[in-house]
Amino acid sequence: MPRVRPCSTRCMIRLLLPSRCLACRARADMPFCARCTAQVRVLPPGCPRCGAPPSAGHGCWPPDAPIDATFTSYAYRGPVRAAIVAAKVGGARRGWAALAGPTAARLRAMGLAVDAVTWVTSVPSRVRTRGIDHARAIAVVVADALDAPLVRLLDVGPGPVHDEHYRATIALPGSDLVLVDDVLTTGATAWRAAAALRAAGAGSIVLVTLARAGGHPLGAVTGRH
Repeated sequence: MPRVRPCSTRCMIRLLLPSRCLACRARADMPFCARCTAQVRVLPPGCPRCGAPPSAGHGCWPPDAPIDATFTSYAYRGPVRAAIVAAKVGGARRGWAALAGPTAARLRAMGLAVDAVTWVTSVPSRVRTRGIDHARAIAVVVADALDAPLVRLLDVGPGPVHDEHYRATIALPGSDLVLVDDVLTTGATAWRAAAALRAAGAGSIVLVTLARAGGHPLGAVTGRH
């Protein structure tokens, strides 16, 4: 009589948590199935300051922005938008590592050298609701790829006009940092977070996001207060 092998722990995980495309939920290795992969727009190397595809008059950071360089991998549309929404509010928390992998690999290939990687911290109530500080999940993968320490350097609380107010947790005299978030839209949140790091003495700040939403002029609505 043939022997039946017991299901291993990995086998049970696959049964209970099958891998699916984050965008369309088809069975596939994360982050995307072949059909959705074909619709993903990977952004080519662009403006070193804001990461936008090179074009005349693109929405770059203003000269006084506290961000020295920006790196982003995808256009925030189609499967990428669906995947990030699924990971952020749809409960697909395992998806963050898969989404961050290609971005981290590109950063490693660039040979970026920094003192530490940190992230745009979410307010505690959102972390409790979602069960995860999603920017930290991305930052874990980025820090590992850059062989740099992952350090929580920001606290966040309510600020004026419902904006988040960030403050650095420690002094950062001349430290070169990577600041991680999920999506770059107007740049207001990243500006406030980077400004807090600069106020603590940080040196250069490279913003890393998974995606950029549209061609909005960055810093049009900022937390300069």
